[in-house]
Amino acid sequence: MELKFCYYCRVDHLRHRMCLFMTRQGPRWRCQESIAGTRVSQAERDAFGQRQSAINQQMKSPLSPYLSRLRHAQPL
Repeated sequence: MELKFCYYCRVDHLRHRMCLFMTRQGPRWRCQESIAGTRVSQAERDAFGQRQSAINQQMKSPLSPYLSRLRHAQPL
């Protein structure tokens, strides 16, 4: 099971659900859901972005106390 990071929604997905896109910064992996999301109305795209932001916040929150301790730790 190989995972690739989607630069659009900032989540790892299975490789078979990803497509490689050329961008100005070079090749980037993008999930099929995000590609399909560009073919819908502005309101639906906004809803997708809000859902993804909520998912990203939920994923970040359990790590934030640990990460803040790491940032303030003294080097060995």
